[in-house]
Amino acid sequence: GLVGSEMCIRDRSSYVNILCRDFEYVDGDRVRISVNDSIVIYNLYLESSFSGFKLPLSKGFNKIDFTALNQGSSGPNTAELRVFDDSNSLISSNQWNLSTGAKATFIVVKK
Repeated sequence: GLVGSEMCIRDRSSYVNILCRDFEYVDGDRVRISVNDSIVIYNLYLESSFSGFKLPLSKGFNKIDFTALNQGSSGPNTAELRVFDDSNSLISSNQWNLSTGAKATFIVVKK
């Protein structure tokens, strides 16, 4: 599986809406989400429908890390991430296959 990946987008939004889910079998995949190295969600259980949170954007770099806490019963950790801007437009959609402990990083640069 992927050890991790990084992507960067630029946006003028005041916040982004970050949603994730398990895009394969719901088998207990869990992720930890941190923003600029502060943990905001310690333990998010990925279900078949999207769940997530709104993230107010600071000017400049907003680094969002998704760390796979496990691989569920049918590994790897299959997390799908969608990011919407403050007018509800989809600005990013990604699917990751993460090994336990692997990290996917998403950077939003606020103009």
